[in-house]
Amino acid sequence: MLNAPTRMLPRPSRTITPRKAAWAVGCTALMLAGCGGSDSAETPSPTPSPTPQPQLAAPANFKVTAAYGGVESLLWNATPGATRYELYADPDGQGPLPEAKLDDYSNSSPRGFNYVQSDSGGYVGSLVNTYAEPSARLNATYRLRGCDATGCGAFTDPQVFDIIQGTSHGFAAGYSPLRTHSDASRLNPVASQDGLTLAIRAQSTGTNTTVLVFTRTSKSQPWVQQASLRATDYAVDKFALSPDGGTLAVRAMKQITVTQGTRVVTDAVHVYQRSGSAWTQQARLDTANAPSGCPQPCQAELAEHMELAAGGNLLAISAQIPAANGGAGSSSAVFTYTRTGATWAPQASLNAEGPVIVGMALSGDGKTLAVTARDLLQPAAPSSVLVLAENGNGAWAVQGRIPATLAVHMPAISGGPQYGSMALSSDGSTLAVNASNLQNPQQCGGAAATSTWGISLYARGNGTWQHQGQAVIANGPPTGWATWAPWALASDGNAVVYGGSMFVRTGGSWVCS
Repeated sequence: MLNAPTRMLPRPSRTITPRKAAWAVGCTALMLAGCGGSDSAETPSPTPSPTPQPQLAAPANFKVTAAYGGVESLLWNATPGATRYELYADPDGQGPLPEAKLDDYSNSSPRGFNYVQSDSGGYVGSLVNTYAEPSARLNATYRLRGCDATGCGAFTDPQVFDIIQGTSHGFAAGYSPLRTHSDASRLNPVASQDGLTLAIRAQSTGTNTTVLVFTRTSKSQPWVQQASLRATDYAVDKFALSPDGGTLAVRAMKQITVTQGTRVVTDAVHVYQRSGSAWTQQARLDTANAPSGCPQPCQAELAEHMELAAGGNLLAISAQIPAANGGAGSSSAVFTYTRTGATWAPQASLNAEGPVIVGMALSGDGKTLAVTARDLLQPAAPSSVLVLAENGNGAWAVQGRIPATLAVHMPAISGGPQYGSMALSSDGSTLAVNASNLQNPQQCGGAAATSTWGISLYARGNGTWQHQGQAVIANGPPTGWATWAPWALASDGNAVVYGGSMFVRTGGSWVCS
């Protein structure tokens, strides 16, 4: 609810003006003279009252946007005369919780509302350590006002925070997930294609770790929690939501003791399905029910990547397979599982042709799979994207090897390199690769790009893959922007958004719109 704080208005003057004094003296004299008097008496000229100081205007163009992962970013124009700004938040919008002023960020109190002036003269604000859980601000609204030494001015209209903006891009064909090098983590909120279902990993550890599911009846309605799913007694790790929002796969971890001490390994992948508004666990997938292609007894560890087809009836999971008899040289594979009715069964173990899978994409129809495997000790070595196609009877075959090298990002503080991501269109005929080996890249406007990083685009025709275009942005400030800028491929395969620029396919070629 919007309980607006009392605005500070200019106080009326308590000083008696010369005009009022003259009136009082004159009336006293008239009363003593029986309201008579001389026509020759001079009347003092009136003195104007002091002009009240105008109230500061509400900050113009106030917007609340969501950066990648759903973190709020606030933008507004500078208000003339304002020396500081105050931000008020209503955590549940029109719900019962009251609106309140957020603390001002400072070095001594490093939490609350922080803002800096941008190069354009406006302001960019952020919320630092304000909420413990993303779910606590799904329906939040914000109002901003400028202040000076005498008080504060008018508020902006309430602005709604929409977390979908920071997790997906809305194309004409529906929402598509934003991707970066951190895709393997898959800890950011994930939304359905219609934007009405949202899965969030709760920020807790150990036995309390859960995945929360929220729904809304339309894009203008508030989010309502629908489920709290705890897949294991240890920890929820990565998760994937089917594009239709009805199936959720959660990779859970456990701690084991080995000769070198303890380590965390995959426990299983738990699959949930929604019926009406109720979510129930449908399957627990681990090495005991791995596809028969895994050498038996299967000792594989379910690894970094998971993808669900649009209807949720096919699940692909990357796996790490140790060498036989404890020898050197592990291998990687993709395990596929299919659902018939409410029953899940292993389908195939697909050789990824490399030690470790660093990128994977599945088409919406579940019939095309793209995978890249790399030697993590040689991140700069060239690689290719392996494309596999399903023949309709559950058998998969290699359809092509595309010479695209996934971009490699080396964070300042990291346990290892982070690799670019991939995406396939719903029908599997368009592949987008976050690559680092683009040839003669041209950025928006036709100018030569300063980086060979970008999105390389491929199209399939008659079972053959051909390079079709690229999406490139300038590698300008912030430094290295092209290396980690979020991007998304439309589900119909006809548009890509990359670093805020839109690229569309027209007549078999890609242009910056």
